[in-house]
Amino acid sequence: MEISLEKPIVKVKELTVASTRKISEIQYILTELLYVPDERLKLVVVLELADYLTEKFSKPDYKIRFFYTVQNEILTGFVICQIDDEFKSYGKPCPTFGWLHAKNFLSCKMLMIECENFIRQNNFRKLRGPMNYPKIIGGIGWQTEGFSSPMMSGVAYNDPGSNVLIYLKELGYKIDTKYSCVDAFVKIWTKGKELDKSIIIRFLPLDEIKALKGQILNLAQQSFYSVLADAAGGQSRFDEIMEIFYQASKEVHIINPNFDPQTFADMPGFLDTWNAADLENIVSTSIFAFDRPTGELVGVLMAQPNLFQLWAGEPLTHMNVDTVIIKKEYVGKGIFSALHNIGKALSSAVYGYNYYEGTTIWANNDRAIKSIFPHSSPLRTHYVVQKRILKK
Repeated sequence: MEISLEKPIVKVKELTVASTRKISEIQYILTELLYVPDERLKLVVVLELADYLTEKFSKPDYKIRFFYTVQNEILTGFVICQIDDEFKSYGKPCPTFGWLHAKNFLSCKMLMIECENFIRQNNFRKLRGPMNYPKIIGGIGWQTEGFSSPMMSGVAYNDPGSNVLIYLKELGYKIDTKYSCVDAFVKIWTKGKELDKSIIIRFLPLDEIKALKGQILNLAQQSFYSVLADAAGGQSRFDEIMEIFYQASKEVHIINPNFDPQTFADMPGFLDTWNAADLENIVSTSIFAFDRPTGELVGVLMAQPNLFQLWAGEPLTHMNVDTVIIKKEYVGKGIFSALHNIGKALSSAVYGYNYYEGTTIWANNDRAIKSIFPHSSPLRTHYVVQKRILKK
């Protein structure tokens, strides 16, 4: 999509809130107000978000609104509110708001009133956010720490000087969930030396990952929809990740063809995984665990290459460790550690990745906290708020 700008016409002096589905107007609003930490990427983010909204607006039954505020012909804020069937909060469908920007309290108040009215009209009683769709350019939560970290696709960002979180609290929104991003696993996990002999670890080509879609979504549903506070998953999320892999595959290259796999010969599973890998065709940012006797998928670590680097014209060296799923019956077999150790060793030694960030780790997920935090340190903090919406 090419960018097309059209300024919304609002001539009244008082602060006014309106809704639009005109992409040219939305592009203008985003160009004027959207905060992007790296200015080189602002146009890309605007276009990606406009494409996303175009696709959602084209579906008559999809419930989504773009609201904005104006005063004296000056834009003062915007927000996107939507009801996505694939988003679950604590296992239940929940409307969300995202991409919230407000220059002042009154703008924020008017925007959120419109969001609340919208979900009330659709018979929901809880509103949660920020959920900035699509996750490839947005992410979950309002960032409060870690602003010096590089932009990472799939990780939320906002203006560090914004008072929006304060405004939301004044409007009755309560912090419900804390998420952390960490310097993803700078050490080798020693527990990986205890990998159960019944488990095999594999890298796969993109077409084979797509063929596992049903098994991957089944694992995710078992693990996430009934447990996590925010599960923006489902088929659309899977398809988005596959598109990320496809875009990155055109730019990822073997930079160390003479790498000696014996370097990691003492790492359980590494040589077996290495010998089975077609280095020219595998997706090097995701790694899978299978039960050897049955061939069943029992674990997956799906990381994203940082497409912001690609879009900025830089080599791909950053990785967002986005999702780790271990089938509950296989916990304790060293799978998590092996996925991390083997995946990190191969991607760094052969493909040149040098920055790994574990993202959106739920503070209440005790298993994840106990597994990950001893091997890492916090980089960023995000909060998600929610509000119970009363009937009028």
